[in-house]
Amino acid sequence: QLKTWTEAQSYCREHFTDLVTIYNSNINQLLLSMTPRINALVRIGLYDDRYSWKWSMEEKLLYVGITHEFLIWANGQPDCVNAKEYCVALQGQTQMNDRPCGDSYPFLCYNSSTSYILVMESRSWSAAQSYCRTYHTDLTSIRSKEEKSNITLTLNGSGVQYVWIGLYRDPWASWSDNTTSTFTNWISGQPDNQNSVEYCGTMNLMSGKWNDGNCGSKIYFFCFT
Repeated sequence: QLKTWTEAQSYCREHFTDLVTIYNSNINQLLLSMTPRINALVRIGLYDDRYSWKWSMEEKLLYVGITHEFLIWANGQPDCVNAKEYCVALQGQTQMNDRPCGDSYPFLCYNSSTSYILVMESRSWSAAQSYCRTYHTDLTSIRSKEEKSNITLTLNGSGVQYVWIGLYRDPWASWSDNTTSTFTNWISGQPDNQNSVEYCGTMNLMSGKWNDGNCGSKIYFFCFT
């Protein structure tokens, strides 16, 4: 049957257990051996949750009861262009934009006295995180409208286009059955999130290699019991 990713997930959960999770190369090879060797794509349970953002400062108690309605994405964001944008910068002081983590921008540190420090050195997200953790507390989190207002005041007049904050995500870390697997088998150059619409994983039945695809396209799929 040909189904979208969501339709395939619903079908597998109704009739079996779920879309398949591939834990290792043996399972990958087993799936390949069960199907004809044709140049076609089949859905697997892997997907990229582009809204699974988390803060660098991981202390959970800091975020109890916190809502994020005040965090506003810039128009069309997050879009994960070329499957490389997994860190967040403030754009124009107020809106969020996902950017390649290796890009170099100024950054905002936070310290325990609840003050914000704008560091005007251009660094990658991870280098900015290391700097903030060494000299302050961490890259800044934004937990309330008041904090956002204070950050806007800190950035006012700085002239920076982008500034790193502590928001990031782990790409392609989600499987339909909520289990975790670190095994991957991507085709060279994939995932690439072509046209910023490819957030669901597929397997090529000729090679067994994986590709990212449009979740709304209708193709065959693997369930497991």
